[in-house]
Amino acid sequence: MSFIPITLEEYLKIHLKSNPDENGKEFRNRLEAALDAFNNGIKCECGNDIWVVGSASAGYRCFTCITGESHPAGDYEIDSAINKIDRKGRRHIDEMDPRKIAGFFDDEGYQISRDKIKMPLLCLSCIKHYEPGPEDDILCNLNRIDQKDKDDFICHTYKKI
Repeated sequence: MSFIPITLEEYLKIHLKSNPDENGKEFRNRLEAALDAFNNGIKCECGNDIWVVGSASAGYRCFTCITGESHPAGDYEIDSAINKIDRKGRRHIDEMDPRKIAGFFDDEGYQISRDKIKMPLLCLSCIKHYEPGPEDDILCNLNRIDQKDKDDFICHTYKKI
């Protein structure tokens, strides 16, 4: 099961009905601040996206860090945030607008941000890093992505500067 999408206004009504002692104006400000933080790319300490609804009360953290559970089971999330939700900074290909699919994806279908892949020292002394052709750029990125968790980086197309 996943998050139940809800508008900010609808969630505000439900929350204040369940928590009548809560100051509505203050809670709205915290909820809007959490949504702004989410939209600006603020992440939980663990690297996941923050859970907007939970972050309004528990600080800017993800669902798992707030609840201790790995997946939402009928919990609310602001609808505009659901459209942007990803895992560890990656979006799943099934959740993307087909017209906007581009880039690299792992075997599970999650988008890989090549900016988050550590650049091996060998690449920094390779001519293809500084003057890549269109095919070189793709092959080099795929090679780095494939070996991102390995201790020794091997490149069979390396050309020293």
